[in-house]
Amino acid sequence: METYLVVIGKTSTGYSAHCPDVPGCAAVGITVEEVVANMKKALEFHFEGMAEDGDAIPKPGGVNSYRRIMKDLDVDQYILAHVQVDTNQFAAPATRV
Repeated sequence: METYLVVIGKTSTGYSAHCPDVPGCAAVGITVEEVVANMKKALEFHFEGMAEDGDAIPKPGGVNSYRRIMKDLDVDQYILAHVQVDTNQFAAPATRV
């Protein structure tokens, strides 16, 4: 089980989220709870596609991710959360010889 940092911002229709350790993966939701749940699903879907393509699943940056984000984060506009994903289920398929 890996823990990924999620950055959540308020939008005109609810919230949007992204994961700094997984470029290109984002989610939206009406509430903070919904956007976090949607982000977990988005990460799992993203990782599934990466595994199908034979790409390595990104490791979470841990404390360093938090430090990088907090350095420039406008705390009046964004909040932080995290999601846990079982990345073992996304092992890259074996290649045939």
